Amino acid sequence: MTEAKTKRVAKATYDKAGLVNSTGFYNIQRAILNITLKDGKEYTLDEAKNQIKKFKGGI
Repeated sequence: MTEAKTKRVAKATYDKAGLVNSTGFYNIQRAILNITLKDGKEYTLDEAKNQIKKFKGGI
């Protein structure tokens, strides 16, 4: 019997400035990221998108 192997691929992470200056987000989304993300910490794109959703949920 062979053992199924799973590969873990590391997701790219970005700092606050990289995400805030990214063209992958709309202006309002970049403003939200600027408010909600912490300096010195890195985030995946999924984490950044979740921060935007979380913030909008409170509006």
